[in-house]
Amino acid sequence: MSTPSHDQQDQDVDALDHELAKVESAIEDTLGLVRHARQRGSPRATEWLEIAAKIGQRMADSRDALAEIRQSVLGGARSSLLLYFRNHPGESIPPHRLEGVAAIRAWPRRIRELRQVGWEISMEGSGPEACYRLTSDQLERDVAVSEETLESVKGASPAERLIEYLLHISPWPASPDQLERVAKVPTWRQEIFELIDQGWLIESHADNPKDVPESSFRLASLEDD
Repeated sequence: MSTPSHDQQDQDVDALDHELAKVESAIEDTLGLVRHARQRGSPRATEWLEIAAKIGQRMADSRDALAEIRQSVLGGARSSLLLYFRNHPGESIPPHRLEGVAAIRAWPRRIRELRQVGWEISMEGSGPEACYRLTSDQLERDVAVSEETLESVKGASPAERLIEYLLHISPWPASPDQLERVAKVPTWRQEIFELIDQGWLIESHADNPKDVPESSFRLASLEDD
C-alpha cells in the first residue's frame, strides 16, 4: 500500500488554497461592485447592465474555482450530488444549494442520471424554484449491485470511479470483480487503500468479517474522516 508523500500532500494543500483564494477574490470583487452601485445611487439602465455583467462574470469565476475544489476533494459532479443527497435524505433541497454542490450549470442533468441508476429523487414545485428530495436513503440491494449500476459509473480516474460506485451501493459490499471492472485497472486495491488513507471509511473483511466477505470492500459511512 502506498501513501501520498509529504511533497504531494503539500502540493494538494497549496492547490486547494489557490482555488479557495480564487473564490475569496471573486466574492470580494462582487461585494465591491455592489457597494459601488449603492454609493452611486440609482444607476442608469446601461450602467446597471455593465455592473450586472461584471457580477455575473465574478460568480462564474467563483463556480469554476468551486468545481476545481470539488474535483480534487471528491471527483465528479454526480458523485458530489449523490453524497450530498445521501447525507440529507428526505430533506427538501433548493436548487441553489445543489448548484453549489455540483459547481456546474448542468447539475439537473446529473440528477436525471442518478434517477436512471435507480435513485428516487422527487421534485417539489415547478420552474427554477423547484426543490428536490431523496425519498429513499439507499438503493435496493439488487439494484445497487446490478450490471446497470456498475456500467453507469463514468468517473475520469480509477479512484473517482471506485468512490462513485461505493457511494451507489453502500451499505452493501462490493466484490473484487465488481471493483476491478469499475476501476478498469488491475491495481484497484491500491486505489482503495489510497482512498482509505484520504479518510474514506471503507471497510474490508478484516475490519468487519460479519458484513464484508473476504477480498470485498464496502463504504461503511458516508462521512469521510
